[in-house]
Amino acid sequence: MIQDRHKHIVMPVDHMDQIYNSKNWMVRFVHNNRIKNIVKSISQRQKIKKVLDAGCGEGHLLESIYNSAKDYEYYGVDITPVALDRTKLRCPFADIKQADISETNYPNDFFDVVICSEVLEHVYNFKLALNEFNRILKPGGILIITFPNEFLWTISRFLLGRKPIKAPDHVNSFSPNKMKKYVNIRMASMRGLPFRLPFFTSLGYLMKFEK
Repeated sequence: MIQDRHKHIVMPVDHMDQIYNSKNWMVRFVHNNRIKNIVKSISQRQKIKKVLDAGCGEGHLLESIYNSAKDYEYYGVDITPVALDRTKLRCPFADIKQADISETNYPNDFFDVVICSEVLEHVYNFKLALNEFNRILKPGGILIITFPNEFLWTISRFLLGRKPIKAPDHVNSFSPNKMKKYVNIRMASMRGLPFRLPFFTSLGYLMKFEK
């Protein structure tokens, strides 16, 4: 069963909605800024038809991209039913299904854009997921990945009084150099999040690859 391989993942009802609409301005800014930069990265591309959000959560990212470009075909996969229930309500325009991101069952060379935002740190078999993204991405397509700086993220959780201080379902830690090594696609651009700063001073990082 899909759920058995991901028992460590914590996803309470409306978890992401509470983050994107947090009463804490810093939490709200950081997460919405990430979405804004992903949308901007996609809007710079031409001839986009199919977009996949791999690990779509509650659908906030898909909704934001759709609001900027309604003529794309949208797809989303996630392994948590509680999140997918919200996604289907928020994104009736998208084809949503429950699936492991390392076994999506989409055809080869199917998507123009694959996005995996704040997901791979939760996934034990992240290398299989990256191989899957390469398989389903069209030649010339783009892969967008974002991930947290675990060291600064943990410090931020401590300063904000969030518990536990270390996110219990983060099983991986990435850096730009590590991600370039794991992704077998040409890197097109990268930037710190929420500001364009070096990784060691950034809460997170956005990397764009082109197949």
